[in-house]
Amino acid sequence: MCPRIWIFDSYGLFIALGVIAAILLFEYYGHAQKVKRLTRSITEVLAVAAALLGFLGAWLFQNLYDYIASPATFSFSSKMTFFGGLLTGCAFFLPFYFLFIKRKDEAGFKAIFPIATACISVCHAFGRIGCFMAGCCYGKETNSYIGIAFPGMEQKVIPTNLLEAVFLFLLTAALILLAFKAKGLYPLIGYCLGYGAWRFAIEFFRDDPRGEFVPGLSPSQFWAIALFAVGLVLLSIELINRHNRSRATCPQRK
Repeated sequence: MCPRIWIFDSYGLFIALGVIAAILLFEYYGHAQKVKRLTRSITEVLAVAAALLGFLGAWLFQNLYDYIASPATFSFSSKMTFFGGLLTGCAFFLPFYFLFIKRKDEAGFKAIFPIATACISVCHAFGRIGCFMAGCCYGKETNSYIGIAFPGMEQKVIPTNLLEAVFLFLLTAALILLAFKAKGLYPLIGYCLGYGAWRFAIEFFRDDPRGEFVPGLSPSQFWAIALFAVGLVLLSIELINRHNRSRATCPQRK
């Protein structure tokens, strides 16, 4: 819709806004939980590094999908895919966390962990607005009143990018609430189940082919199923642990 705003690339600008929003949210939560300044700073530096590496992963994954879909006509493109970036970023961040950071301030990182998924979600939400501005990640043709005609298109399409941005902002609000009220694994569970279900469903309305490596499913639908399954496993673990804690605190009958 508007690839450039003044001298800035629209997509890059909204990604930058998303990163800033995520850092501000992280800082606010960390301060509220009285987490050490050093712990917050180390986490932020590693998270930004993971995000930058995630862009490379998002690009590599998408080009891999394109190659699998059509090896004969494959050529490198600038397209990226969110799940590729998420997997790459996590693969970079988690070893540092478990091998080094956790040993330095385990209590601090345990206290700040619940807000992580909300930070990812809010950054992703701004990124989807960037997709809308850049004219990518759009949906199928429609005559509905919600349809939008992007530059160069005669037919209106479903603005799946904007719809996902709205969903992600709502998901962020829910995850923030879970981080403050429920804590533990519940924010992560909420993200896995919520975004996994949403992404699987919204893919049926998208119309920008991104390859295929599982017959009948888009790559994002495959990873959405995996994400949802992780959420179910974590929910089962959390409920079992909760049940065991409840039994341990209940007085035993003689």
